[in-house]
Amino acid sequence: MSFKKILSIETSSTICGITITSGHDFLAMNEQLSPRKHVEILPDLFKKTLVESGLTLKNIDAIAVSIGPGSFTGLRIGLGFAKGLAYSHDLPIIPIPTFLSLAYGIKEKKPENGILHSHGDKVFYQEFNWENNIPSLQSKPKIYQLGDITTKKNIAFQSNCGPILSPEIIIEESKPSSLNIGLLANHKYDELINFRPYQIVPNYVAKFETKPIA
Repeated sequence: MSFKKILSIETSSTICGITITSGHDFLAMNEQLSPRKHVEILPDLFKKTLVESGLTLKNIDAIAVSIGPGSFTGLRIGLGFAKGLAYSHDLPIIPIPTFLSLAYGIKEKKPENGILHSHGDKVFYQEFNWENNIPSLQSKPKIYQLGDITTKKNIAFQSNCGPILSPEIIIEESKPSSLNIGLLANHKYDELINFRPYQIVPNYVAKFETKPIA
């Protein structure tokens, strides 16, 4: 069986990372905690990861990228870089919802929902379904006031919310990773692959429209 070689990019938050996977394994991975420096370090991480993998872009089958929700600037940088690689080497893109990769990162617990910091005291909220240890989105992500969502929902995980959570609120953290983007892209290859990268846009969500809790 021939495994797909996927170059995956994660820039949706403070983590900047690139991983090359082959099927269920990774060949090389480089990630850094780099708030507001993605555009500076992403090219170097890309070059380093290719060298460590022993591959060139001619050996890559697709580019996977975290598509949001997340940092407005980070998502633009990641997708822009992915599109540049895709256009220059005629490669398809696999857009991976950020929440799916976060849920997949703690797949052994099969989380039913999670929150991701947006801005101020606002968080994105998402619910999941699970089948064969692979998550799928139950509905579109929404944005809420942190206090509202944590008092009315049992939250399975949080990402990047630590600084805004009250000390008495303890929620397991799931960290963004380009490795999870790549592994999930392998599972969702046929479902999400896009051969027209110009059509892909980040999922920013309506950042300033706070939803009431049902």
